[in-house]
Amino acid sequence: MDIRVQGESLEGALAPQTSRTQETPPAGHSEGRNILKPVESGGDSVEISGLSARLSAANQQEDARVSGRVSALTSLYAQGKYQVDGKNLSRALVSHALSGANAGDEA
Repeated sequence: MDIRVQGESLEGALAPQTSRTQETPPAGHSEGRNILKPVESGGDSVEISGLSARLSAANQQEDARVSGRVSALTSLYAQGKYQVDGKNLSRALVSHALSGANAGDEA
C-alpha cells in the first residue's frame, strides 16, 4: 500500500496577525497561486504479518467456544437440568468487578 501526501495551503485558516512585518509565502505558493505538489513515495510500505491472521483465527475459535458453551447451557436450562448457584454467581461477579476487568468484556 502506497501513501501519497499532498501539501495544501492553509491560507485563510489562521486569523490575521498584525504584529508580523514580513511574511514568507508558505511552501507550494507561486505567484499568488496554490500549487499542489505530490510528495514522492520513498518506497514506504506496510505489511500485515501472519500475526493478524493468527489473532483472527484465535478470536474465531474463542467465539465458537463461547457460543457452544452458551448453547449447551441453554439446552440444559430448557430441560430443567441447570440451576444457577446464586452464591457462586455473586462471588464470580464481585471478583470480576474487583479485578478491574474492562467494562466492554463480553465473557
